[in-house]
Amino acid sequence: MTSPRAQQVCLWLTPKIFPDFTDPLPRVREFFDHYADWMSTAGRVTVVFCAGNGDHVLNYRGPQGVEDTFDWARYNCYLGAEGDPMAHNLDWLRRVREGGERSHNPYCAGPSFILSEQVLSYEVLAGIYRLLREEAERRGIDLRLLEYLEPGPEFCRSEWKTHRHPEGAPGSADAGGTVASGVIDVCSVLDADPRPYAAFPDGIPSGLGTGDFVAAQTSAFVRDFGLDGIFLGNQFGLLGFWHPDNAPEPTPERRAGISRFFAGLRERMGDRLVYWMDSYWPAEVEEERWAMARDNYRHLDAVLCSTFAVLVERTQIVPNVLSRLRLRDTPGRGPEVLYAVDFVDPWYIYRTHLDDRRTYHYQREIYGRYGADCDGVSFFANDTFGHFVPSAPLAETHEVVVRSTARG
Repeated sequence: MTSPRAQQVCLWLTPKIFPDFTDPLPRVREFFDHYADWMSTAGRVTVVFCAGNGDHVLNYRGPQGVEDTFDWARYNCYLGAEGDPMAHNLDWLRRVREGGERSHNPYCAGPSFILSEQVLSYEVLAGIYRLLREEAERRGIDLRLLEYLEPGPEFCRSEWKTHRHPEGAPGSADAGGTVASGVIDVCSVLDADPRPYAAFPDGIPSGLGTGDFVAAQTSAFVRDFGLDGIFLGNQFGLLGFWHPDNAPEPTPERRAGISRFFAGLRERMGDRLVYWMDSYWPAEVEEERWAMARDNYRHLDAVLCSTFAVLVERTQIVPNVLSRLRLRDTPGRGPEVLYAVDFVDPWYIYRTHLDDRRTYHYQREIYGRYGADCDGVSFFANDTFGHFVPSAPLAETHEVVVRSTARG
């Protein structure tokens, strides 16, 4: 089945690309120059700006808080507030540099360090959003601009998830070799909180559903900053990352709570976009093990079919792609399907095109088979140092995409 829809390219971008927040325009222009070939052949261009792990979305007080500052994804292998970079880095040195380890953690995660001491505020972030839009318009590019919302505590400090409302984020995850708590459970309920939020100016009332708060707060953030939507990362809403064995029991109560979240988010967002990163497993597995419901996918505008080399079960890529494509065949509104490819990572040191050649080539082989049936391709556009994807693998992959979609 060949998709008649225009292919899009979905590029993930982080503040690490900016050496100077007071003058971001040069790097914005470099970004559009570097990915000009991809943008010129894409039917649509989507940029997911990943300022941090989304905690800044949850903490946002509203227009009166535009000068507030927040931590951002300025680390490699963030270990959390209680983490010990000295111990982690010694372990990395012993196992990787001295011991020759070439796979899994900590090799893929790398050492823990801070790339930048620059301070990011909502005002600065709004300026970056504005420059991305203005430069796209200047070049005649129809840009969709999304912000990223991560359910867990990866990438930077999580004030809301781990300090203000740990009762709303009781889950944990292994991120870069460090197990950290602070993963949002949309089925939980929140304690009272007098602090004002954009969607709750009088504070959070006791007993408010966590999913209800996230839906309302996300909608308010997207509205106030004039964004086109939100990108929900790492199977947002489905507790227990990356493998069905990690999923909590799919009780009727959990199924109802998850469905309430997706329906509520759709209602709050209106015609703004909701993109969702899957679990690496087919929709049928998400429904059976993670308590997802088929109707929930219809509340999404796009689903990212994850193939990331550090986590993927290679045998699951084809079943997952086919499962996502079948979502569009169900009656009613089905989400677009974005196929992920790997080069570099904005938060960890690994480089898939160098460190895992087997998966790198396999991703592209599978795209060659099914890419024309998907609605687009998605990848991280900068590495952990803030540099763009190297030109050679970028051009090589673009050729695969163009060839596959032309054949389709």
